[in-house]
Amino acid sequence: MQAFHNICRHRGTELLEGEGQLKNTIVCPYHRWSFGLDGTLRGVPNQSECFPNLDKRENGLLEASIGIFKGIVFVHPQANPGLSFDAWLSSLPDVAWPFDFETDELVPSEEITYEMKCNWKVFYENAIDGYHLAYLHENTLGPLYPNANVWVEHGQHLVWYSTERDGQRHALPTLVEDQLNQFRVKPFKDMPTDFGGVYMFFPTTIVTPNPYGVSVSQLVPVAPGITHLKARSWAPKGRAGRFAGDVKSIPGYDKKRGIITSDNWKKHPLETLDFQTEDVWVCEKQQRAMESPNFAIQHLAAGAGAESTIEHFQRCLLDYVPDSARAAAE
Repeated sequence: MQAFHNICRHRGTELLEGEGQLKNTIVCPYHRWSFGLDGTLRGVPNQSECFPNLDKRENGLLEASIGIFKGIVFVHPQANPGLSFDAWLSSLPDVAWPFDFETDELVPSEEITYEMKCNWKVFYENAIDGYHLAYLHENTLGPLYPNANVWVEHGQHLVWYSTERDGQRHALPTLVEDQLNQFRVKPFKDMPTDFGGVYMFFPTTIVTPNPYGVSVSQLVPVAPGITHLKARSWAPKGRAGRFAGDVKSIPGYDKKRGIITSDNWKKHPLETLDFQTEDVWVCEKQQRAMESPNFAIQHLAAGAGAESTIEHFQRCLLDYVPDSARAAAE
């Protein structure tokens, strides 16, 4: 398996749009330079007249690198990143969920896109904040107080567990598990329950597995104050529809654009009984507050089931900040 940057080596034009399967050639729409699926430059119109000294071997598509974990494909923009894929995964393979996208018969739902009016880091910090769960999500996720949930560090990544059941680690909050049982959603057969309920793959991938299915979300920064959250769920064959639900029933669904947006909410987010809607609402509030000249962060709640995770995230971010920029900020 290979990955390449979606830009032509002539003038940098975007080559492809959307998704699908190519037969054998990638053709730039601008000047019709053509590339093979192996990235090699195959054809240049008027090459002898316009590019007499062009070496096709040196002008193939720019390579990226690929790693695969549990059937999920991760792409790095560099062909040879300084950190290997196995090193980046750190100890996550030791605590992975028990099913695999490649070997298990899972059926996908329709992809959902949330357009959030916040920076991607605002949403990421909210996602790893165990302190807010029992308060913002009191009626949707339940009493997950700081002593009833825990985040565990694995290199740059984090894994979340409910610890409501006498401290035992579990993938699902008790409230959510009770609701799924009420709807008679069937879990995987002979499925263990002690794996994580949220896997935060730094920096922008979120995997939420449980005994009933799994969802994968990707944070896509669009602008400093706009982030797209693209999410898709998978469930065992014959149970996917009941687990995934109907995209059009999600609060904020815009049928013209096919996305979820706060501009289209019909009721207050706290009245929707949808925890994702609650998160989008509070993240957009946080983003607006950040525009105030008086905005400041005070104290962070200590503990692995509270806000210590945010310190971990910020340390990971600092690893990618040039020393010169750090010095200027200080």
